[in-house]
Amino acid sequence: MSQKIILTLFVLFVSLVCRPSAPWAEETVTMNLEPSTVNISAFYNGTDLTITGEVPTEAEILVRLTGELQDVTLKKKGKVGGMLWMNVAEVTFKNVPSVYLLYTSKALGEIATAENGAAWDGLGLGFDSIKQQMQIVSDGNDKEILYKDFMKMKKHEELYSIQPDVVQFTQNNSPMKAYSATIHVPSQLKPGTYHIDVVAVGNDRVIADTSQELKLEQIGFPAFLSSMAFGRSLIYGILSVVIAIFAGLGMSMAFTSKGGAH
Repeated sequence: MSQKIILTLFVLFVSLVCRPSAPWAEETVTMNLEPSTVNISAFYNGTDLTITGEVPTEAEILVRLTGELQDVTLKKKGKVGGMLWMNVAEVTFKNVPSVYLLYTSKALGEIATAENGAAWDGLGLGFDSIKQQMQIVSDGNDKEILYKDFMKMKKHEELYSIQPDVVQFTQNNSPMKAYSATIHVPSQLKPGTYHIDVVAVGNDRVIADTSQELKLEQIGFPAFLSSMAFGRSLIYGILSVVIAIFAGLGMSMAFTSKGGAH
């Protein structure tokens, strides 16, 4: 009898240990990125990317486009002698991403716009994550003001933003559902490698995420100029002077043909 009891308890223990966890705990996010490489030509003015995939049924989605961390040094202006505005100091912002664009599904977007992303503080998402990793090197103690000014500048440059209701859910086949999003890559981004992250959020936590690289490559005339500037700087300098001379002559001839400048 005792052996049967022990065997029964053992079977119950194994069944409890091996029991599947929450329905979405083992689910993952899938992502298809098109295109994954963007060619920058002479007439490049930004482009759109299409992102599709599947996530757990009860999840909301955030798509994040980020660049490498860098240090940004800016001049701080102030009045000298109470009259003239001049550069009076330097401010360095360390460990800030070159670009930080967030595109969300509707529910996450409502949270972000209503609370400025404050509800994401514990998730490492939103602008608060930038603030947490940022280091501000300045002589003054006004670092909160400097942070707000920096964020305002980046938003004005369209390099930092949160855009709600971009991710759309297209089909629900429990336990997974399909999603799609079209995001814009601004023309200000330099050639290099960037990261596209898809993050599934539910019950105030990150359920799963996935990441893929996005490459921006120069082609044609911009690539030629870049190779000349870095590989053959002397020839590039001479070519720049020659182009400037011919441009000046062209402008002079244009004004002369119209009777001169007035």
